Amino acid sequence: MTVLSSDEVDAYASAVVAGEVPAGKFHRLACERHQRDRRREGTAAFPYRFDAVRAGLFFKFAEKLSHYKGKWAGEPILLQPYQKFRLGSIFGWVHITTEKRRFRNAYNELPRKNGKSLEAAVVGLYTTFFNGEPGAEGYCAATKRDQAAIVFGDCKKLVQASGLKSRIVVQVGNLHREDTASKLEPLGADHDSTDGLNPNFICLDELHGFKTRGMIDVLETATGARQQPLIFKITTAGDDPVSPGGDEHDYACKVLEGVLVDETYFAFIAHADVEDDWTLPETARKANPNYDISVNPEDLAAKVAKAQGMPAAAAAYQQKHLNRWVNASAPWLSMDGWRKGQSTWDPAELEHEPCFVGVDLSSKLDLTALVAVFPPTPGREKWRLLPYIWTPEETMIERGRRDRAPYDIWIRQEHLLTTPGTRIDHMVIREKLKWLRTRYDVQTIGFDPWHADQLIGQLVSEDGFSPEQVLEVRQTYAAMSSACSRLEAEILDGAVDAGGNPVMAWCASNAIVQRDGKDNIYPVKKKSRGRIDPIMATIIGMAMWLKRPETETPQYQILAFGG
Repeated sequence: MTVLSSDEVDAYASAVVAGEVPAGKFHRLACERHQRDRRREGTAAFPYRFDAVRAGLFFKFAEKLSHYKGKWAGEPILLQPYQKFRLGSIFGWVHITTEKRRFRNAYNELPRKNGKSLEAAVVGLYTTFFNGEPGAEGYCAATKRDQAAIVFGDCKKLVQASGLKSRIVVQVGNLHREDTASKLEPLGADHDSTDGLNPNFICLDELHGFKTRGMIDVLETATGARQQPLIFKITTAGDDPVSPGGDEHDYACKVLEGVLVDETYFAFIAHADVEDDWTLPETARKANPNYDISVNPEDLAAKVAKAQGMPAAAAAYQQKHLNRWVNASAPWLSMDGWRKGQSTWDPAELEHEPCFVGVDLSSKLDLTALVAVFPPTPGREKWRLLPYIWTPEETMIERGRRDRAPYDIWIRQEHLLTTPGTRIDHMVIREKLKWLRTRYDVQTIGFDPWHADQLIGQLVSEDGFSPEQVLEVRQTYAAMSSACSRLEAEILDGAVDAGGNPVMAWCASNAIVQRDGKDNIYPVKKKSRGRIDPIMATIIGMAMWLKRPETETPQYQILAFGG
């Protein structure tokens, strides 16, 4: 029997980060997150610790179970290092005060044949029947009852093959343990039938196949009365990024990249990177942690040979066996470059410096953003962005839930501002621009013309701005492409600093561009993963800088073009 030692989870994370284990970007980021959290243990801002004993209890349980089919039938389950890392993390991280599990959501995205269903069955049995939760309720859910029955069926067969029948009663659609009043059942997609449930374990199988969030939301909401619920999500990559599964994948990526902070959300994605040659065996090894164990290299090689002459088969292979989301647009801006550019600074340092302001007015659902763009100076090589971002107070909670963004936290941190009601009063824009004029050298102010006519008129006729100072920037390739390209290049070089503003980082990670026949680029809100309004405002400010008069002093000309 393999027993988890105190450093196995740490050792796997170290091996991945060191490049000793082939891994894609988000696989590696999951390991980096673990290492970072280990360093944070004992600090005031981090109320969690890693308990190897807790992890070991789960591993001892898992390794008492036996395989029931295939060449390993009858043999004990021996979890592989990548499984020990993931499951050890889920069961080993606990709150320092309550001793309850840290992770309540666990997102596991891996290619086919990497043991997701069997693994979920082991987790389901342990969490429902052996984790000390009285009256525990576990549910295996999927878009169809037949799909939900796959993991549930694995649970039944594990019970029957591993000597647990003396403690767990096996029925066609139910497993239950009478002494703890606990049960485990499959659920289909009719979420109306789940009302009244009180789950402490939920397995959501093949999340990429869910068309709506109805069942997911009902089940997640139902865990509220439990002390340490676990929602265990397993899936391969999908083909619809605008779906519940696509949203979950995007959220997991943002947590791993540090764009969003969710301390109770575990994420692991095994995949091939975009730049990898999909036909090579080393790419398949990189994407499949169980390569040459449950994943057959010869089978993958045969699929590659067939797919090379069939575009549809190539897309299917990459989706199912390399875990690439097909039909998904890649994020536009480099988040590595964005993080490299961030630092802490006081806006007072910029007093009297020239700036170029971009304003993106909101629709009812979007954010309203004003960003002052400060070009580099002789003593500062980076561009600085001073953002002001507003959301209506009355709809903030609902919109934060829909956008899967911590608006409430950002408001408390003063990175996001609110105004009363359900819409943004444009007076806040006018007041902020008048205030900016008293502290900084506001050169020009650019507006997306959508609903801006009246506001522009008020700034000129009532607030003392000159007509040459307040300009419209049409949302076209011609008007925006040069500014987009410049911003993209500066971010890639780590030369754009928004002071670590998390709303700006989130919006930067959401942005997707479209291209015309001349390779001009333009961000598209409807194609982007979430809100991008502050990035649009930044582009408008950059466009203002590009349009600055050519009559400036030679020194300023050098500064302007030297970035």
